[in-house]
Amino acid sequence: MRTGHLGIDLGTSSVKVVVQDNTGHVLAKASRAYDTLALLPGWAEQSPEAWWQATSAAVSEAVVGVEILSVGLSGQLNGFVLLDAANAPLCDAVIWLDLRAEIEAKELLAESGLDIEALTGNDLSPVSVLSKLVWFARQRPDVLARTRRIVFVKDYILMRLTGEHATDPSDAGSTAMACPGGAFWQPELVARTGLPLSALPTILPSAAIAGRVTSAASQATGLVSGTAVATGAGDVAALAVGCGIVEPARVAITLGTAGHVVAQADGAAMPRNSGLWCIPHAVPQRTLWLGLIMSGGLCLAWLRELLCAVGTPLDFAQIETLAAAAPVGGRGVNFLPFLEGAATPHRRPDARGAFFGLSSSHDAGDMLRAVMEGVAFNARECVDALAAGGVDPTEIRLAEGGSQSQIWCQTMADALARPVDLLAERDTSAVGAAILGHAAVEGASVAEIANTSVRLTRRFEPSAAGVATLNEGFSRYTDTIRRLLGP
Repeated sequence: MRTGHLGIDLGTSSVKVVVQDNTGHVLAKASRAYDTLALLPGWAEQSPEAWWQATSAAVSEAVVGVEILSVGLSGQLNGFVLLDAANAPLCDAVIWLDLRAEIEAKELLAESGLDIEALTGNDLSPVSVLSKLVWFARQRPDVLARTRRIVFVKDYILMRLTGEHATDPSDAGSTAMACPGGAFWQPELVARTGLPLSALPTILPSAAIAGRVTSAASQATGLVSGTAVATGAGDVAALAVGCGIVEPARVAITLGTAGHVVAQADGAAMPRNSGLWCIPHAVPQRTLWLGLIMSGGLCLAWLRELLCAVGTPLDFAQIETLAAAAPVGGRGVNFLPFLEGAATPHRRPDARGAFFGLSSSHDAGDMLRAVMEGVAFNARECVDALAAGGVDPTEIRLAEGGSQSQIWCQTMADALARPVDLLAERDTSAVGAAILGHAAVEGASVAEIANTSVRLTRRFEPSAAGVATLNEGFSRYTDTIRRLLGP
């Protein structure tokens, strides 16, 4: 029987699982989708039970015929589940896309004597768990009064698999309640939520064995009882491992529902107000910097759904054909990819998406290409922000769902005026989770395993004509942002 390491990634729209052997070859994959609920504008919630059912089904499919040596976990950052004394969810999970806590974030930032950036290494936003828990303290005190534990997205699956309550530095460090580096909780900030420190999970290294599969979880998933489960990492730290971002000269750009631009770098050189987030790496004693595109692949999925709704059923190949028929630059059409707000470098959750430069002569292909270019321009802004902090990438790696588009890959190369390398395995957070499980059971170096198992499949070189055209488009894009959002 083949042997492998299982990685589980709880993403924004689905769970993805990957089984890899010791050399990084993918033996099996599976995924299952779940819904996001929006009871009010700006809210975003998901069912923890739906996570578990989707995970159980996907794992059961992937492990057939494979002896699983370890399990590693990854999941959305800044999502959480409030649990009662019996470890049952008190309400649906609030996920990172939820922006209900904008007022609470502003008030915490304005609070006299409270320097959140000094205490945590990051600024505060409505996305942060701290902001959302303060919202619960004000708006749903009945729920918080019954809360005995809080777990984050991947850690809910850890609890269901092992019965243990733990998290890792990357998840802890992203909440705005932990110290820089995510090694311990900040009591002064936790106190703002009304929850006791005992309600928060223990913080363990990403490649530590946090627990072992229980008999009940074995029956649900097909995993063997007693299989080691690593703590894992939040999706950004896991995707960094899965992209091989374990050297300072590499940058990863991923095009999932959101877009991520990630580099390993010394935080001391990063300028304040860059719109970058500092996240503890899954590799101990290292730091990641994240540029966030709130709606990356989501932008293309949104436009596809609109075109289908008006009677144009489009599969992926048809989208590529339409975009390929349009010239680079979309004949002057630009797109602001802020459907869910602007993050890096603008920090404007109230910003919204827009097409500009449209005329009656433009068609769906021009708009599809404009969407790809708009996301690429936002990625360029993130790379520029990293460059201002001293990151000079010699390698840019591209992954996740949007990278299956060759047009989008070439657009990235032209917009950045740099070669981009396509990763052989696109589900990088799941791959990173598998590598963390592998490292945990072998007591091995996460960086060494990543360097030997992450594979590249193709390089896209920038074209002189494409770079020139997209430089003009980028100038229009930035000019429009200045007019709409200010300097």
